[in-house]
Amino acid sequence: MVTASPGGTEYRALETIRQYGRERLAEAGELVDIRSRHLRWCLAQAAGLAEVRADWRARFDLVADDLRAALAWAADRSEQRADAYDLARLLAELTFTRNLTGESQRRYEQAAALATDPAAGASMLRQAAAVAGCRTVGDDMYRLRRAAADAARSAGDTAGAAADLASAATIAFRFSTTFVRLPAREEALALVTEAGEPAGDDPAAQAAVALAEAAVLTDAFGAAQGPPENAVPETIARAERAVELARRTGDPLAESAALDALTGAQSWAGDTFATADTARRRIALLSSLPVSPAGTHELIDALGIVTEAGLGAGDVPGARRWARQLADHPSLAEVGHRATCRLLMVDALAGNVNEVLTGSVRFLDAWRRAGSPARSLLCPAVAAVAMIHGLRDDHDARREWQEVLDQLGTPMEHIYGYGAVFDAILLLHRGQAPQALQRMAPEPRQVWKWVTWIWHHWYVALRAEAAVLARSPDAGVTVAEARTVVAGNPVATALVERAQALLDDDQERLLATADALDAAGCRYQAARTLVLAGGDHAARGVAALADLGLSPPPTHDDLGVGRGRLRR
Repeated sequence: MVTASPGGTEYRALETIRQYGRERLAEAGELVDIRSRHLRWCLAQAAGLAEVRADWRARFDLVADDLRAALAWAADRSEQRADAYDLARLLAELTFTRNLTGESQRRYEQAAALATDPAAGASMLRQAAAVAGCRTVGDDMYRLRRAAADAARSAGDTAGAAADLASAATIAFRFSTTFVRLPAREEALALVTEAGEPAGDDPAAQAAVALAEAAVLTDAFGAAQGPPENAVPETIARAERAVELARRTGDPLAESAALDALTGAQSWAGDTFATADTARRRIALLSSLPVSPAGTHELIDALGIVTEAGLGAGDVPGARRWARQLADHPSLAEVGHRATCRLLMVDALAGNVNEVLTGSVRFLDAWRRAGSPARSLLCPAVAAVAMIHGLRDDHDARREWQEVLDQLGTPMEHIYGYGAVFDAILLLHRGQAPQALQRMAPEPRQVWKWVTWIWHHWYVALRAEAAVLARSPDAGVTVAEARTVVAGNPVATALVERAQALLDDDQERLLATADALDAAGCRYQAARTLVLAGGDHAARGVAALADLGLSPPPTHDDLGVGRGRLRR
């Protein structure tokens, strides 16, 4: 059979002819020799694909089935075990490069099972765990690092085993949202204790244990309603020690993981801008590293964190740039819902309606194909899409996305995080300021910053506006307190200044906030400000909202804004 391919003309035998050929070779006693020669050819082809060139994908696809067939045969024959291990390892690397992450993980695990050297097996299991991380499968990450510890211990590598045990514990805390069945906290704590003694003086093991200890401390705060005031300095000190130990190893991946712990500690301290700065340090550290499973996993996580931290600090253009990079990352091709969740969140707050509608199709399709996993990390994206449909007055679509949110299950501790922010934006858009204020009834200091995470400044600013529009007697105090909290955040500051302008009936100041919001990348809030300004400005604002694909909110007069009426 003759077929055309990117590499030229191909000649393939029909399956019936191939079966006949195998039977004749078996009868002649030559089948094993032919299979062995085919295996050696496949090993040479796989090794030749190590260098990625322009035609790499076509060259891999041309021989991929041969590689798989040769491996399937060799893996069952004890005399071919060494070659089978080499081919499984090479195929794992190649399928990762081809972005077939599910197969890559399986091949790394297969290579570990075929390895005759426990140290090589441990290495393969660590790679498999990293690929599982790219696939955001926390259960597999945890299982594989524990298996790597067992293999390292069998090889006499006590320091390596300690690092694996500590890494498994860190995974249980750091990537808890990626688990289907999260290990008991006591189990993870036992791993940290078990890792401590054999770590000895090994720098990498010490850094891994320090990171695990920092993760344990931060998780302890997660079980409570925020860290005690006197524990915040200890948390930061633990995270900074982990960063320093990781830096001494010269391993950028270890340093990046420790910096991630530091972002958590800084966020608990309420230092929004330090959190964003540390998140950007991770990106700078990882951006020039060669592609590898562990490096890709760390970069994917770093892009998600820097997106959220940037959004929390009011850097909407930066957050969108990082979220776009995450959504387009080829290693997330198999998990489109995880790839797009941050971008949906950013685009919703920016007012990029068309982008939300397009991205939500990919998200929903990928989520359903993945079996509709109930992952809390996806909740803000789903709530964001539901809000956009609410702003469009598309009640059926909003109801559909609310049902998805119900399936995911909103953790109670997040009720005043993204839930309050997206609900308040929609309620304020509809002119329901008293309901918005009720939705954000707790004062900001009553809501732990880790729960609100990136939403703290958004919560504070929107609550100030709700207080003004709802004619709260404490509106002036609420606005003044909010201004102090959000200072330095361009978006939140503009929202608070808008609330002050509404309270003071200062139209010039109000229009200035429209310009500030537009410059900060928040087209929806800029357009809504024009509506709040009333008169000809309101007509421009309604037109701008229509251009975005959104329904018009109540006008200046409908809300009773202006001429000092908000002070009554």
